[in-house]
Amino acid sequence: MKKPGIRYLSYLTLAVCFYLASCATITVNVYFPAEEVRDAYSSLEEEFLEEGANEGTDAQKPDETGVAQPTPAPESRIRYKEEPTLTSDTKVIVLRKGVTLDFGNYAWAQSNISSQITEKIRNMPEVINAYKSRGKRKNIINGMLKEGVVREGGQGLLVKAGTLPPQQQNAFNAENADRKIIIRGMAIAIVEINNLDPTPENIDKVLPEAGRQFASVRRSER
Repeated sequence: MKKPGIRYLSYLTLAVCFYLASCATITVNVYFPAEEVRDAYSSLEEEFLEEGANEGTDAQKPDETGVAQPTPAPESRIRYKEEPTLTSDTKVIVLRKGVTLDFGNYAWAQSNISSQITEKIRNMPEVINAYKSRGKRKNIINGMLKEGVVREGGQGLLVKAGTLPPQQQNAFNAENADRKIIIRGMAIAIVEINNLDPTPENIDKVLPEAGRQFASVRRSER
C-alpha cells in the first residue's frame, strides 16, 4: 500500500504532465505537392488563357452546310497518374511550431491530386476570370518578354527591366494583378486539400511556394 505522501506525489506528477501536454502547441504541416501544382497550373493555362484569347470573337463557326457549330473547348494535354502519390518534389510547409508532431491533417482524397487542385480552382470564379483576362493580353505580354523590357520573376510576377510606356505599364500592372489572384487561389486550394481551414494566416504561409511554382511554369514555357 502506497503511503499518502507517495500517492500525493504521483497525483501531482500526473497533474503536471497533463498540464504540460495541454499547453503544448501542435505542429501543423502543409504538404505541398510541387509537381502536381505545376501540372495544375499548366492545365489551367492551356484551357482558360486560350478561352480568354478567343473571347470577343465569334463563338461559333459554320460547317460546310452553313450551320454554325460551337467551338470545342480546348483539351488539356496534361495526362495524370491514376492514383495520388507523394513525389520526391513534395515540400513540407510548417504552419505552427511546437512540441508534438501531428501528421493527421495530411489526408488526400482517393483521386488524383492534380485533378483535386484543378477542380477546386475551377470553383473560384475570380481565378478563372484572372486566367481569361491574362489570355486577352497574352500577345502584349509575350511581346514585352521578347523585347526584354520585362522578365519572369522568381515569385511568379513580372519584373520590369526599365521604364515602360503607358500602354505597356498598364498591361504590366494588370498582368501582375491577375497573377496574384491565381497564385492566391492555388494557395487556398493547397490548404484545403490538406484538410485545413483557409485562414489568412495559413494561406500566407503557402503563398511563397505557390508563387515559386507558378514562376517555374512560366519560365519553362519561354
